Amino acid sequence: MNRLEQLAWLPSADEWSELRRIRNEFTHEYPETSQERYEKLQLAITSAGRLQEIRNIFTDKIGRRFGL
Repeated sequence: MNRLEQLAWLPSADEWSELRRIRNEFTHEYPETSQERYEKLQLAITSAGRLQEIRNIFTDKIGRRFGL
């Protein structure tokens, strides 16, 4: 991830690690209260949007690199 950040393919290796942490937490932890579940869901939704933005960066770079 650090190399992808150096090549400007990934905005931030640290952000990527944080997004993975959120994903793992969402997948493997089971909040007890409805408020905690709601907060985790909101965080997951926000993170998913950011992952889509990062995917778009990759798609654009690949398209430019290979003339797609």
